Amino acid sequence: MTATTLKQPFDPAAARHRPNPHPLFHRMREHAPVYRYVSPASGRVLWYLTRYADVQRALLDPDVGRQLDRLPPDLAAPHRRAESRDPLAMLRRNVFHLDPPDHTRIRRLMAPAFGVRTVAVLERHVDRVAGELVDGMADAGGEADLIRDLALPLPILVVAELLGLPFEDRARLRGWSDEIVGSGDPFRVRRAGLEFMAYANERIDERRARPGEDLLSRLAEAERAGGISRMELISSVFQLLLAGDETTVNLIGNGVLELLRHPRQLERLRARPELIGSMVEEALRYNGPVGHSRPLYALADVEIGGTVIPRGDIVVPVLLAANRDPAVFPRPDVFDIGRSPNRHLGFGHGAHFCLGAALARLQAAAAVGALVRRFPGIALAVDPTDLEWTPDLFLHGVRRLPLRLRTRRTPVGRRKEPAHE
Repeated sequence: MTATTLKQPFDPAAARHRPNPHPLFHRMREHAPVYRYVSPASGRVLWYLTRYADVQRALLDPDVGRQLDRLPPDLAAPHRRAESRDPLAMLRRNVFHLDPPDHTRIRRLMAPAFGVRTVAVLERHVDRVAGELVDGMADAGGEADLIRDLALPLPILVVAELLGLPFEDRARLRGWSDEIVGSGDPFRVRRAGLEFMAYANERIDERRARPGEDLLSRLAEAERAGGISRMELISSVFQLLLAGDETTVNLIGNGVLELLRHPRQLERLRARPELIGSMVEEALRYNGPVGHSRPLYALADVEIGGTVIPRGDIVVPVLLAANRDPAVFPRPDVFDIGRSPNRHLGFGHGAHFCLGAALARLQAAAAVGALVRRFPGIALAVDPTDLEWTPDLFLHGVRRLPLRLRTRRTPVGRRKEPAHE
C-alpha cells in the first residue's frame, strides 16, 4: 500500500502525536511502513521507516548517509537552503553529522573515553552525584520536578568531570544548554552557541599549555598532532556536553514516568533492584529518548522495504516505531522491566550507534535507582495528560515531571495496568 491509504496522514509537526505516537506508528507500520512525506515548508521529500528490519537496514546501508557534500550540488541545494537556517550550523562538525572516513577518525579519538574501563571508573562518581541530587530534592520539600532537579543537572556534572572542566563553570554550561535546548529562539540559540565556542577555545588553549589526564587534554593533544581540527574538536565537545545530554535527560524522565504509569513494575523493581539495568533497556525500547535518528540522505537510489527511495531524498528511521515492531518484540505495547531478549534500537545501530550509550545507561540506572530507594512512595504530582512533551519528534521526552516525594510506600491496588500507554 502507499502512504495515501492512511486514513490519518502522518504529519511530523502535529503536536497531537507527541504524548503518545505509538498508535499512529502501528497504523503506519501496517499500512505504509515506508512512508513518503513532502514537507510543506521546504518541499523536501522525507521517507519515514517504521519497521524494525527497515530501520536497521537504513542505519547500516553505506548508501544512506549524513554529509551533503556526498550529493551532487543540484540534489544538495534544497537541503542546504533548509539547513542554512540552523542557528548552530557552526557546531555540526562532529561524529553525529559526519560519515566515514571523518566519522571514523574522530570517533576513534573519542572512543577510549567511553569504553568499559573508563565508565567503570566513573561509576562511583555518577552514583555520588545522583545521590546528592536526590538528597537535594528531599531537602526542597514534598514536591520536586524530576527534570529540573535531577535529569538535567546530572549529565552536565558527569560529562564536565569526564572533560575535566572546572566545577565553577558548570552553571554557565547549564545555562547554555537550557538556551540551546529550551529557548526556541534562533537568535538566543546562536548566541549561546557562539558563547560556548569562545569558552571551549579558551579551555582547549589551557589544556594545550597545561595538559591533564582528562578527555579534553587528550583531544587537545590530538589537535596538536593533526588528528583533529579545532572546529571538529569544539563541535565534538559541544555534542558531548550540551547537545548529547538531552538523550540522557529524556531517558531518565521517560523511565521514571513509565514506572509511575505501571506501578506493578515499580514494585517489581523495588523488590528486585538488580533489575535496574534491564529496566533501563526496557525504557529505551518502550518509550525511548530519541524518536528517530538524525535525518539521513539517500546517496544513491536505495531500495528499502520493497520501495525505491530516490537519490537526494531524506530517510528518517523511526526508532520509537521499530522498538514496538511485533515482528521482533512479543507483546510490544507491554512495559516489562525484565524483558529478555531486548534487541532495541534506542541508541541507534551500526557505525552511528551512540558513542555515549554506556555512560547514558550508567547515569539512568544511578538516577532512577537513587530515586526509587530514597522515595518508596513517589507519585506524579500532575495528571499525565497535562505533561508537556518536546515539540519535535527527534527528541522525545517531557519538559517537566512534577513529583510528590513520599517516603512511605503507597499500596498497589488490583487495578489492571494498561497494555498501551
